[in-house]
Amino acid sequence: MWSEKYRNNSVDNFVGNEKPRLDALKWIKNWMKGTKPLLLIGPPGTGKTSFAISMANFLNYDLVELNASDFRNKVNLESIIQPLLSNTSIFGKKILLFLDEVDGISGRDDYGGLAFLISTLKNSNIPIVMAANSKNTKIKELIKNSKMIEFLHLSPFSCYLLLQRLLKMENRSLDLDQKLKLIEKSKGDIRTLLNLVQSKLQGEYDSSKTLHKNLSVEDCINLFFSAENNSEAKIILYQSDIIYISPKFGYTPEERIKDIVYAIFSSIVANEKKISSMDMANILDRLSEVDLYVNKIFKNRNWHLLRYANDILLSKLFEVTRGLPVKYSQYNIPFPLIGSIFIRGQSTRMIGKTLSKSFHTNSSDFGMFYFLPMMNILKDLHYSNLFFNTVDDERLNELISKELDRLK
Repeated sequence: MWSEKYRNNSVDNFVGNEKPRLDALKWIKNWMKGTKPLLLIGPPGTGKTSFAISMANFLNYDLVELNASDFRNKVNLESIIQPLLSNTSIFGKKILLFLDEVDGISGRDDYGGLAFLISTLKNSNIPIVMAANSKNTKIKELIKNSKMIEFLHLSPFSCYLLLQRLLKMENRSLDLDQKLKLIEKSKGDIRTLLNLVQSKLQGEYDSSKTLHKNLSVEDCINLFFSAENNSEAKIILYQSDIIYISPKFGYTPEERIKDIVYAIFSSIVANEKKISSMDMANILDRLSEVDLYVNKIFKNRNWHLLRYANDILLSKLFEVTRGLPVKYSQYNIPFPLIGSIFIRGQSTRMIGKTLSKSFHTNSSDFGMFYFLPMMNILKDLHYSNLFFNTVDDERLNELISKELDRLK
C-alpha cells in the first residue's frame, strides 16, 4: 500500500506544514530536562506520526512508539512508561518516547490515565512527543502542560506537489483534470491522497465515476435498504459520501454523521417497531462484526484494508436486511422521544447543578453517583417537601416530585 510504501522517514521530504515542522525541530534540538513535552495536534493524515518518527531518525534517537489509547488507565500507562523514564539510553543511544492518540486515554478520575500522564511529563528524563487528533476538552489539562503545535490538512498546492513527486517516482502520468479530481477527493489528507493515486493508477478507482455523484448519507441508507441486488447496493456505497471512522476521537460532528456503521445502526434501532426481535439481534450482531473490523484497521494502522470495508459490510448485511422497511435516522431513538428526553435533561441538569454544591461535588459526579441513590432514599421516605436553602426550593421540589413519579 502506498501509504506505507511512501511513508516519510526523512525530515527533508515532507510537504506542507512548514512552520509546525520547523517549530517541532527547534523544540527537540533545544530539549533539556524540564522542557515541556511536545503535543502535535491535527486531523488524521496530516503527517504527525511520520514526522515524529523522522525527527527521531534525524537526531539519532531510539524511538519508542506507543499508542496511548491502548493503555487507557493509570496502571497500564505506569507499567509501560515508568521503566522508560528511568533509563536514558538503549545500546548507548538517546530515547525519544512517542505517545500517539493521547486523546484516546480515559479522562475519568477512576481510571486516572490522563492525570498520571500529566504528572509524569513534568520532569521527564527523556523527550516526549505526543499526538492527538483534536483539541477536545478532555485533554485541555494536557494541552496546558505541553508545547502544542498544530498540523493542518495540506493545501491543494501542497497536495499537487506531493502528487507530482509520486508520479515521478512511479514513472506514471495523469492529466491535469484527473490530478485535480484526486486532490479534491483527498481533502488535504496525505494518506487518502496516496491511496487514491495508487487505486487510480492500478485501475481500482475511477474518479470520473464517483467524484460527481456523491450521495448523501440519508440517500445512501435509504437506497441501500431498497436495493434489489448486491451489485446495486455496492454501487450505492461507492457513490455515496460515507466514511468509516473510529469512534474514539478526532472527528467533527459533520464527519461523524457520515459514519456508515453508525448511520446503519441508528436507522435500524430507530425503526425497531418495524423489525422483529430476532431480526434485530441478527442484524446488530453482524453490524458489530463490521465495527470490530473497522476499529482493528484504525488500531493497527492497516489503512490498505479499508478498501475491503464495503465488501465486508455487504457480505454481512445485504441478505439479512432485504425487505425491511428501514428509513434513515440520524438518531438511534425514535424521534418523538427526543423532545421528552431533552426536556427531562434540562430538569435533571438543574437538579444536579443546584444540589451538587450541597454534596460537595461537581454536577457530573452528582448525576453519576448521587442522584439515583438520593431519589431511592426519598422514595422510601415518602417525602413531601425538602428545604434546600436556595431561591429555587419550590422549583426543585417540583422537579424532584416528577422524578419520583417516574420511579413508581
